[in-house]
Parts: sequence; structure tokens; C-alpha cells
Amino acid sequence: MLVAPGVYALMGQPGEIAPANLGRIANVAFIVGPRGVVVVESGVSFRHGEEIIAAVGRITHQPIRLVIITHAGQEVVFGAGAFQARGIPVWMHRSSAALMAARCATCLRTLQNELGERAMVGSRLVKPDHVVDASQSLDVIGRRLTLIVPGEQRAPGTLALWDETTRTLIAGNLVSVERVPNLRDADDRGWPSALVALKATQCVHLVPTFGRIGTCADIDALERYLAALVKHVRTLLVAGVSLAELSARGDLPEFAAWDGYAALHMHNASRVYLKMERDSFTD
Repeated sequence: MLVAPGVYALMGQPGEIAPANLGRIANVAFIVGPRGVVVVESGVSFRHGEEIIAAVGRITHQPIRLVIITHAGQEVVFGAGAFQARGIPVWMHRSSAALMAARCATCLRTLQNELGERAMVGSRLVKPDHVVDASQSLDVIGRRLTLIVPGEQRAPGTLALWDETTRTLIAGNLVSVERVPNLRDADDRGWPSALVALKATQCVHLVPTFGRIGTCADIDALERYLAALVKHVRTLLVAGVSLAELSARGDLPEFAAWDGYAALHMHNASRVYLKMERDSFTD
């Protein structure tokens, strides 16, 4: 879909990874400039990566100059091999690349079991061609882009991409819109600061890795979810509710209609509960 002039998104399917959706639950974005294309996220498999490249080719004859992977998530990393096979460099943050190297071989085996060998044929764990450590301007396609590395992050090495021309923020895994985030790697101190920094861009268009296309105003809803989660779990912990009882009392009805609520919310609540419990022993 066209997000803004020269900015496109290939929308992921709602829900969790399953054979029916081939694991293609993450959004992929690309920006077309006068000298080429930047793609953000490589897809869940080699085949997915090939289809992303083909989709770009249906929009423009400009060459893909690079693909940026915003975080070490299984939904976005295993298409990288399709880009590298065509000589297209893969960029990641140094910390995200280290996290991917440490755990994504296991992710690949899980996806092969879940989706089947045919869906994952040719998929492999790749090494990025270039790693970044700090925010920087990108002058690769003749369009003013900024690769954003928040000083305080959601998770190790999470990236975002800013297109100044259309005031479009491709937010990666830093923001989800009407989708419950997975707090597996979340930094509960750094992430709120990162969200404040992203809101300061006053983006007109926001493309998250998960959820619908929005604007920077949609970051408020994500912040409300995170604050409500922490407040509710703290209240339950103080009231003496055990971890075993949490599943019966941890609901947040305000967000129950969000994609991923059934699969992810109680896992998030459990993570917050356990962290609060640990912190109480160290205070």
C-alpha cells in the first residue's frame, strides 16, 4: 500500500505465526528515491524476501540499495539471504546483530518445524554486511533519510528510519499500533524514553513492524497500555495475588480488542510480575 509519496508498506497479517499465514505477520516498508530504494525488514523466510524484492520491482525499476533490519525478531530476519544473494547489503545495529547470532539459529529450527520445510526453504541465519552504533544520515537513494538509534531503547539495538520528505517514521519494533507488544526483550526504563524521542518527530505517517499504519499520535495508546499493565500488575502484587492467580485477574479489558491480546498480554503480565517481585527483593 502507498503510505506517502514514495513510501510503501507490505502489510503483515494479524495474529501469530502459523502455517496459514506463512509466518508473514510483520509489516515491510520501502522508500523509493531518485537513485534507488531502501527496504526496511527482510521478511520471515528466503521465499518471503524474494517476494518482497519482486513487490518492489512492480513499483519501481530503481535498484534496492540496502535492506535495514530493525531488530532481532524471527519475523523479519530470515529473508535477508534473498537480498544478499542479489548483492544487496543488509544493515543492523551491532547489538541487534549480536542478539540475532546468539539465538536465531534456534528460531530458525522452530520456524522450520512450525511452518514446514517448504515455507522455509533456503532460509538461513546471515551475518549483516554493515552494523551501526549511532544515529546517522543516509545518503544512498537521493532522498534525505535518518537512521535513528534511540539513546534509550526498547530492546538491544532497535532501529527506526525517518523520511524527512514526507515526515514518515518507519518505527520498527519500537512502536506497535493497536497490537499488543511482546515484552520479551523490553527495557522498561529505556523504552519510555525512546517513545518520547519518537513522538518528538511529530510524524504524519507511522509504519510499525506490527499493527496498522498510524501517526505519532498513536504512540499515546501504546504508552497507555504499558502504564496500565505496570499499574495493574503492581496493584495485584501488593494485594498478595500469586503468579498462579495472575491469569484469572490480569486482564486489561480496554485493550482486549488489540491484535495479539490473547497470545501476548498474559505473558507480558507475567514478565512484569516476575520483574517486580525480583526488584522487591533487591530494594
